[in-house]
Amino acid sequence: MSEQSSNSGENTTTDAQQLICVSQKDAAMEAVSKSSEPHYSANTSDSKEEKDSQATPKEETEQTHCPLKEPDIETTVEDNQQQRIYLMESLLKMEGLEESANQSITQETEHRDEPDVILKGVTNSNQKQTSLLSVAQTHRDTKCGWHFPAGPGLVDEIHCPHWHFPTISYYPSVDQMRPFDVSWRLWQKSLTEDSDTLPAFQEPFMDFTVMSYNILAQDLLEAHLELYKHCPREALDWSYRSNLLLEEIHKWAPDVQENHYQTQLYPALTQMGYNCVYKQRTGNKTDGCATCYRRSRFSEVSVMPIEFFRPQTEILNRHNVGIVLVLRPVVDQDSKIRAKGSLLCVANTHLLFNPRRGDVKLVQLAILLAEIDSVIKSWKAKDEHCNIIMCGDFNSLPHKPLYQLITTGELHFEGLPAWKVSGQKDLSNNWSCHRLFAPLWPNSLGISDSCQYITSSEVDASQSPVTASPGGKLLYSHNFLLKLRFCPFSCVRPCDLQFIPGVTDNNPDVSSGNRENNSFGDVLRHQLDLESIFNHTQPDSGGFEVTTLHSEGGATVDYIFYSPKRTSDQAGQLGCEGLKLVGCLSLLTEDTLWSLEGLPSYIFPSDHLSIVAKFRLDLNEVAC
Repeated sequence: MSEQSSNSGENTTTDAQQLICVSQKDAAMEAVSKSSEPHYSANTSDSKEEKDSQATPKEETEQTHCPLKEPDIETTVEDNQQQRIYLMESLLKMEGLEESANQSITQETEHRDEPDVILKGVTNSNQKQTSLLSVAQTHRDTKCGWHFPAGPGLVDEIHCPHWHFPTISYYPSVDQMRPFDVSWRLWQKSLTEDSDTLPAFQEPFMDFTVMSYNILAQDLLEAHLELYKHCPREALDWSYRSNLLLEEIHKWAPDVQENHYQTQLYPALTQMGYNCVYKQRTGNKTDGCATCYRRSRFSEVSVMPIEFFRPQTEILNRHNVGIVLVLRPVVDQDSKIRAKGSLLCVANTHLLFNPRRGDVKLVQLAILLAEIDSVIKSWKAKDEHCNIIMCGDFNSLPHKPLYQLITTGELHFEGLPAWKVSGQKDLSNNWSCHRLFAPLWPNSLGISDSCQYITSSEVDASQSPVTASPGGKLLYSHNFLLKLRFCPFSCVRPCDLQFIPGVTDNNPDVSSGNRENNSFGDVLRHQLDLESIFNHTQPDSGGFEVTTLHSEGGATVDYIFYSPKRTSDQAGQLGCEGLKLVGCLSLLTEDTLWSLEGLPSYIFPSDHLSIVAKFRLDLNEVAC
């Protein structure tokens, strides 16, 4: 140690230059350390210093501290001491013990003859040099983590933050309960007008949002778990689903909401500012339909719950229900009504699911349409217009016969297979499929083939084959005889046939089979002008959108129909004033939903997607 210190004192400048040169060639030094042959200076000049260095490799090693195959023992000892200092400092830094590091390094350097440390680019000729610890502290990153000396000469310092490894547990982590986000469902705008420039009471119109949502009753979910075997068990729990449902309702803040209803949601919806009208399914069913409206924007005018189960009618033996609600849009300011809108007839239903019974679905739909028609006619008699919104789960695919009846107002059903009404399943290979023939329902139901209620006197007249004449004689009713005029036996006039003017006075002509005057034909019609909010295909890819998905596949069965605003009144159509569709929430394709873990999931709480649309309604300012 003393001998090396004296040599170092005599050749300070040479040592520093050689150290800098060697430090800049770390790659070459690493190759030298791995070689089995002794290496010499990289300088290829023919100077005397080069020959001396080649002749005495041990002297060069003492100057440059470069490890050779046979290093000097004293040089190795000094390098080991330096490495020992560096390692001790690194270990103490990793434990965060800076004071202990200072004390340990000070004690270690006191046993050395030369306490100063030569670093890269720093000489030791005339002034005290900075210690390795002080230099390292100047480069310390204040962030928590590990600090390692690095670089040539170990001057620089690398900060490595703590790495948090994921915990392994048998139970699912809380991170799976992701917050509600529907950023992949885009809002599709239909109107570009902006109504935010005027105060609420000065607006000539009012925008309101409608949400139709089949939220999947929990008892139905548990009764048909085979349809949801792809779903995570935690996502099927009612406590999780109900919280996610309320988050979705709160996110879109609908003014009118229609869904399958559970009593657990009623307190939360009431607290959110909704009035709720609920109709439970008949029989022993625990689910039903509900229509909830924001009481700050609508006032209730009338409500009509509908039961499709009619024990006296054989075809209506299913326990489905519906609601027809009439609302008055209002705009309040300072506890005063400043504007009112046209009446809004909101219908909500859930038709039968069975794909084979299209005839039952048509009869249930006819009852709902007849109720809406009756409401509109009653208000039209009072010179008030009533707009229509009809929502729900209709269990029918787009552009199928049931869908066509709603959107076009007409359906030729004679001879139609019952499964084709909804198109949910292709049962064309079923040889015993049921076909539809007129009449679909008896006249005792009180509804015509135009989906309108008929008077009780008309029902009695069509139901009874004979009526009492003023003279006390029994006469055949006109409607009853009209039904028999195409019967083959009616072509033969019996001898004792009672003469009835206008009925039995002429021989019937079978060739002129005009059936326009029949009380029930082979065509269903209605006079409501209705339109769907969706085109049912994505505008970019052209893929088919779906509203529901389970293990057997996806389909579109949920709709929002409305009476659109027309440019001119159409003869024979009701609701021509109509509503403007401002925008709607886009649907997703079946492939997209499967990529999002299907339905229900941690994101979507039901096996149906919510249907959300915004409408614009004209207002009439109220005189103060």
